[in-house]
Amino acid sequence: MDKIDKITKVDVVNEAQWGKPTGRNYARPTQTDRLHIALNSYEPGVNDELHCHPGSDHTFFVVQGECTMKGLHDGEEYHLKQHQAVHVPPGFFYQLNNTGTERLILYQVSTEPLKKPKIGKVIYGVHTGLKEHLYNPVKSENKPAEQQ
Repeated sequence: MDKIDKITKVDVVNEAQWGKPTGRNYARPTQTDRLHIALNSYEPGVNDELHCHPGSDHTFFVVQGECTMKGLHDGEEYHLKQHQAVHVPPGFFYQLNNTGTERLILYQVSTEPLKKPKIGKVIYGVHTGLKEHLYNPVKSENKPAEQQ
């Protein structure tokens, strides 16, 4: 996406790519040096991978549908209905699951890290060839857990 330096209208419906084989859609209407705004959608029964964003806060607001957000640890499960939101601090693993009967649409706001971490998105349990091991997510000040 080009840098936005003036008031800009974006038609997110036209930007979206509905009907993807994955059942997931991500449309980013805006991005600046400090934050990103996106609409995420999941068809019924679809989820994303368990992952984290080491240097970035994420907030999800349910526009349509309902979802269950699961964390890495026992008891980290949150059921969200329309007009509810959840905030995920940097470095926390989570997975979004459409547990409703209709398309789930989430309004997402995420921050741009003050200091770029070595890893942008970490997928739990998947070898990606990154230097840091995925079981040790980057925590505060972008250091792997074993160095804290």
